[in-house]
Amino acid sequence: MHYYLLKRFITALPTLWLLISLVFLLSRMLPGSFSSARILDDNAGFYSKANAESREKAYRDYLHKTSQDLPLFYFSINAAPEPDSLNLKYSESDRQQLKRLAWHYGSQNIVSEYFNNLQQVENQLSSNKKQRLQNELMVLHTSISSHDLVSSAQKVAEASSTTAASALEKKTIQLVKQQNPYSFMLPALHWHGLKNQYHQWLSQLLQGNFGYSYRNNRAVTEVLAEAIGNTWWLISISICLAFIIALELSLLMIQHPHSRWKKFTLSILFTLDSIPLFVLALLLLVLFASPFFLQLFPVYGMGFYGSEPNNIFYAIANQAPFMVLPIVCLVLSVLPYLTNQIYRALSDAAQANYTKTARAKGLSFRKIVRTHILRNALLPIITLLSDMLPSLAAGAIIVETIFAIPGIGSMAITAVQSRDYPVIVAIVLVIAIFKVLSNLLADFCYALADPRIRYSTS
Repeated sequence: MHYYLLKRFITALPTLWLLISLVFLLSRMLPGSFSSARILDDNAGFYSKANAESREKAYRDYLHKTSQDLPLFYFSINAAPEPDSLNLKYSESDRQQLKRLAWHYGSQNIVSEYFNNLQQVENQLSSNKKQRLQNELMVLHTSISSHDLVSSAQKVAEASSTTAASALEKKTIQLVKQQNPYSFMLPALHWHGLKNQYHQWLSQLLQGNFGYSYRNNRAVTEVLAEAIGNTWWLISISICLAFIIALELSLLMIQHPHSRWKKFTLSILFTLDSIPLFVLALLLLVLFASPFFLQLFPVYGMGFYGSEPNNIFYAIANQAPFMVLPIVCLVLSVLPYLTNQIYRALSDAAQANYTKTARAKGLSFRKIVRTHILRNALLPIITLLSDMLPSLAAGAIIVETIFAIPGIGSMAITAVQSRDYPVIVAIVLVIAIFKVLSNLLADFCYALADPRIRYSTS
């Protein structure tokens, strides 16, 4: 059995590596970034007080510090005129304009020189001249029309007598004259070697380092360690309570198959199953945490607004009221499906011939359940629970967001909103590892429940 579990774990590693690699690559390919939204924004943030040149320098320093100025993978395949990933030093809007110009005119070198001259001109212009040439500068930043580019570059050169403005005019004319619009049809393979974002990330990951958060520059392991405990207890207590309640309800419905109590229970479960999770959470808040109804529990948070207490019993007593409504919400959300599946498994075992024989011998219902029904229905129940554990993580995201619980779910929402990709990748990795471990736990429980599996796989 130990060999079987080890084999299952080793075979799951390539799947885990492929999943987390895809998440990492896709997260880096999404448009926009935390740095461009916070550093280059003119209207908000600390860097908005600085001029454009200072913000651009801070942006490039930040990209270099976080290795975002490196190519994404070991190689890249793109159109021949398209700038390679080294152009990540530009902001998102500038990168899009560079690609459009390169695809239209067919020369990434001239396009890069043209854009560098344009930035030099903007840095040398005074505020009054920038205001006066605002339309021309906007055209140079957004248009790909040859007539508009040449006309705007000439107007900028006439209004400014600097050498950068003259160089911009010459470079714009050169860009238009050397246009090769069909070069985008040729593919280009760029080999970047080991100096790329994926290689650095994978090397750090194998050393147990998830990187640093873009939002607050803290180690991702520290951020996860602070949040994973609340989510773990929330999911663990919820699945245990849901399983116990579902098992008891299923046994009662099997023992009294034609009672009114069974019809009433099924109607309640059907009603719960039709209520979305976020609606159920809001209903619980309104009914049991609102001063207009029954204000029995706190509304949100975990009870700590300063330093956390050192006494574990005091911490549990302080956190328990805050966890009641989230746990009840998760239990009620999975209870209908869990009860239905357990009832079907137990009902099939109760209709088997060995159960009928045990009843004919005069055994009590409790003994029949313990020795015959439960043991033969364990395998589908174990499969159900192993699939239920990871699915509760998705429900925990909604519950933690509504109840403001500092767990994995609320941290994932914050990371997505702030484009904190290292935290997002780490959360996906934790959930994937949790899924693999739940499958291994299910295999172990299979072997304990059925000796035939133990003997055939050991």
